[in-house]
Amino acid sequence: MKDLLKMAGIMCCLVCLSLTSCTGQFKVLNKGIGGNNSNDLLRRLNADVLQEKPDLVIMMVGSNDMVNSKKLIDYQLFKDNYQQLIDQVKSTGAKIVLMSPPPVDTGYIYKRHDRKAYKEPLNYKLDSLNKLVKEIARTNHIHFVDLYSLFKSKGSPNREISSLILNQNNFGKEDGIHPTKQGYQLIAETVYSYLKKNRLLKKGNKLICFGDSITYGAYMSGEGTASGDTYPAFLSRLINN
Repeated sequence: MKDLLKMAGIMCCLVCLSLTSCTGQFKVLNKGIGGNNSNDLLRRLNADVLQEKPDLVIMMVGSNDMVNSKKLIDYQLFKDNYQQLIDQVKSTGAKIVLMSPPPVDTGYIYKRHDRKAYKEPLNYKLDSLNKLVKEIARTNHIHFVDLYSLFKSKGSPNREISSLILNQNNFGKEDGIHPTKQGYQLIAETVYSYLKKNRLLKKGNKLICFGDSITYGAYMSGEGTASGDTYPAFLSRLINN
């Protein structure tokens, strides 16, 4: 009888653990830092991603590599950096989703940066980056979400209030690079649909959003976190609700 009661107790514990695992929330971490390019992501990869032991990493970088005159690097170095990031994350067993950054308002960018620093039009560079990231994803057999084409298909950026990129009319700031609240929500909804379609969501798993100021959620409530109006925050609510 004692053995039967002991066995019943063990089975009860196993069932409870199983139920906890099945109903556990999906943890989303925001590991975006403003001004980062792919060199910066490599430097902090271990502390901000690998040591967290994530199950899934969503990575978006490239805006600063291509647009920020103080952070510019060429396509080959970007590709080499990206491959190192992928290799190190893949070595942990985590799944990876790559995203390309949205297009920018060139006129606003040229007001803050010397246009002589650029050998190509800014959105030509970002379009080329988009194609490069897509090819890197294909070569490495990992997932890719094309945000560049998505925002372009929505007519953003533009100078209207409806633009999904911050401008003077919708935010009182000649920004031209960071999404609006609606833009961040669109990113989250797009990512969420992709993750569901490709069966990348498992309850209780840990997801890290890794990148620059767009991941950080610049100018939004909750910036730097997975709360408020950042894309990691919208994504967390979609996954867990």
